[in-house]
Amino acid sequence: MLINEISEQIFVLKRLLTFIQLNHCVFFIVSPIHTNYNNVVNDNHFHLRARKKGATSVKKHREKQIILWVGSFLLLLILSACNSNGNTSDTQEKENEKTAQSDGQVEESATTVQYTTITGEQVEIPADPKRVVYIGQTIGDFLAMDIPVVGNNLPQDPPSYYEGKLEGIVDIGNPADLETILTLKPDLIINGYYKADPNLNEELSKITTTIPFNPALPYAERVKEMGNIVGKQEEVTQLIAKFETQSKEMFDKFQLTEGETATVFYQLGKTLYIMGDRSLGAIIYGNNGFAVPPAVQKNIIDVEGVSFLEVSEEVLPEFAGDHLFVIVQEDSESEAEADRLLQSPIWGTLPAVKKGTVYVVPNEWNTDNLLALEQLYKKLPEWMHKQ
Repeated sequence: MLINEISEQIFVLKRLLTFIQLNHCVFFIVSPIHTNYNNVVNDNHFHLRARKKGATSVKKHREKQIILWVGSFLLLLILSACNSNGNTSDTQEKENEKTAQSDGQVEESATTVQYTTITGEQVEIPADPKRVVYIGQTIGDFLAMDIPVVGNNLPQDPPSYYEGKLEGIVDIGNPADLETILTLKPDLIINGYYKADPNLNEELSKITTTIPFNPALPYAERVKEMGNIVGKQEEVTQLIAKFETQSKEMFDKFQLTEGETATVFYQLGKTLYIMGDRSLGAIIYGNNGFAVPPAVQKNIIDVEGVSFLEVSEEVLPEFAGDHLFVIVQEDSESEAEADRLLQSPIWGTLPAVKKGTVYVVPNEWNTDNLLALEQLYKKLPEWMHKQ
């Protein structure tokens, strides 16, 4: 009899288990056995019934008590397990949500980075831009660094070192045609003319993320900034190290004495300029290169925002160094004026002219962009006849 009733209780408990779910439990308020108040332990009531029914009734009552306690205990175990599973599921669900949010933040941060522009503005730019429009003269830097430029105000008469390198890049006009840029669908615009036209940057920003850029910096500073923009800091470090090694090897051949100076002149039409430490000057006055004449240092390099200075023939002795590099624009007027200068009496009084350390340089090499540097370190010894 007792075994049958226990079996019946287990059957009821099994039925109850079917309501337990993986993430939460559904319970119905049930009694482990069909009973009433007479089955509950009550000493006074029990003794009255014991007297009437005798020992058999007492035994039966105790059996039912045992069944009731066993059933209640099993039910408590089920409730405890279900609550534990429910809490675990809730906790796991919250952890999964946090993981998903974290993964989303990592993915977002991986596609964009925070960048501080040269004007001090904080902007969000692509971490790995795929379609870049560059407005500026130093397109050779981008080509040497394999930056995916889709548009640029291309040079109308490209230097020889650009041969075969500009294919696939759209000419956006000078300085920039907004409609043409829009058709290119750039993900980043780098504006090297932000100072020349303050409104241009605002108009470009309506197309996509636009950052101002200073192409007049010496090449090492310029390409470091480019590396920060496009996430190629390691490649930039390697490039600069390579060119510094080539520069040292070249100047070691020249065997310069300490303090030996040089000056870079630029003949454009009828106007004569003296260059500072930009373009070809950045190569001439490199870490291993020539010393800077005091007048060039004072009137050009030390003056913020000045890269060159227009001069008259009368002041040439003040600026002329031990070596003179004369860059001539490739047009008839510039070439005729340069010839006149080189034959002038005042030119003939300069120490460098008397020593024969004057070198005429084609205009295309008045640059320090990365694409030209490799060849410049070979050209310079040729000009100076020190191969």
